[in-house]
Parts: sequence; C-alpha cells; structure tokens
Amino acid sequence: PSRDHPTISMTPVTPGAPLPFHAINKHHFWDVNCALSALRGFRNGVNTGVRVRIPYIFQAVIYALIFKDGKVADRVKFVLKQMCFHGRNLALFVGIYKSICCVLRNMGFKNGVESLVAGYIGGFIAFGESRGVSGSVNNQIVLYLFARGMQGFVQTLVKNGTIPAALSTTSSWGFRNFAGIVLALALFLTEYHPDTLGSGFMSTMTYLYHKSDSGPLISREDRNFLPFLGIVLVSLAGYVFPSLSMTNITDKLLGK
Repeated sequence: PSRDHPTISMTPVTPGAPLPFHAINKHHFWDVNCALSALRGFRNGVNTGVRVRIPYIFQAVIYALIFKDGKVADRVKFVLKQMCFHGRNLALFVGIYKSICCVLRNMGFKNGVESLVAGYIGGFIAFGESRGVSGSVNNQIVLYLFARGMQGFVQTLVKNGTIPAALSTTSSWGFRNFAGIVLALALFLTEYHPDTLGSGFMSTMTYLYHKSDSGPLISREDRNFLPFLGIVLVSLAGYVFPSLSMTNITDKLLGK
C-alpha cells in the first residue's frame, strides 16, 4: 500500500450478515440521547465548515498580493460568506441525517437502508441549492464527496472480492489506474464535450490545454512563477538522478 493513502480492511463481508454501521453512532432509538446526538452533530457541522474555510482567507490575500489585485477586501468578504454558508449547510445536513437515522432505526430499518434514505433527504435539503454563494459552496462539497464516494465504491468492490485487490486505490498500481481513468475521462470531455463541464473548471482546462497552443513561451504574468518553473524543470532530472528529485529539492530548500 502507498504511504500516501491509508489502508482499509479487506475482510470480505459475510453473505446475509447485517451490515455494521460506524461504532461511534449511538443513536439507536429516538430518545433524548438521540436528539442530543443530532444537536451535537449540528454543532460539529458549523465548526467544521468554518475550520475548512479559514485557509481560503489567507489564499485570497496571497492571490491579491501576487497578482496585484486591488479587490482583496471583496475577496475576503466572499470567503467569509462562503464560510457562513458552509457551516450552515453542513450543520443542517448532519442534523437532518442523524435525526432521520434515529427514527428509521427505531422503526427497524437497517443494513444501510436508513443511511441511504437519510443521506438523500439531507443532501436534497441541505446541499441542493445551486445558485448564489450557497450554490458555489454546495457545488464544491458535492463534487468532492462524489469523488470520495466513487473511490469508496471501488474499495467496496475490492473488499467484497468483486474486483482484484491489485486495483485497490490504496495500492500503488491500483491508484495509478484510478488516476489514469479519471484523467482520461476529464480530458475526453474537455476536448469533445466542453459544454458538459462547469465554466470555472473549463476556464482552467482552457488555460492549460488550449491557450498554450500559441503565444510567447514566457509572458509578463508568467514571470511571477519563474522560481517555481525552475524548480520543476530541475526536478525532472530526478527520474534519472534521484538526488534531484522534487522531494530532495524541497527538503533542502524548505527542510523536512
């Protein structure tokens, strides 16, 4: 297994056995403890949403300084709005999810049915908005969770023995295949069906793959990144000379 990806248990699931839910879940029945569990989940959702967005404030300031953008105040305000919506939407989802799970488990639903139903209802309500600041936050969250969900689905197939363990995304070979499939799909859509991709995503893809078809090798804007370009070019020799690998270069420049 790759050191960059945590390993998971590959113990096969016994056919017919009930699927376990996470041991930390205590909301088996709809009582005061279940309600408190949902409230604590709501609280943790707010905390997590705020915590995740804090680095974006610094990112907005640094971006403004590098590109000499005078709208730094507007960028910070937008990030603060995203922080509030992220906290609210995530808190709302966790609260709804845990509450519905409490009810359904008390009614006898199990084996993941309650989780799927609660997740769908919670996602529909809390993350369903697609416009405005809330929509931009939800788009990021839903796409991120989709990627994680697909990776988890692959791992589930490995765990159940449906596909070979060599294709596990926690293995070096498996992750390389996973990366190849994802990038192949993304570039196929970029080249032949760009209208199916988001405008923000396509803006980046256009810059990478289409605007590079012409123009100067080093533009005025590119000069801001010359030190990093130099590091990357030198690191390419690391495939032949290990002492020049990106890991060694960054360790020497920045420390381990």
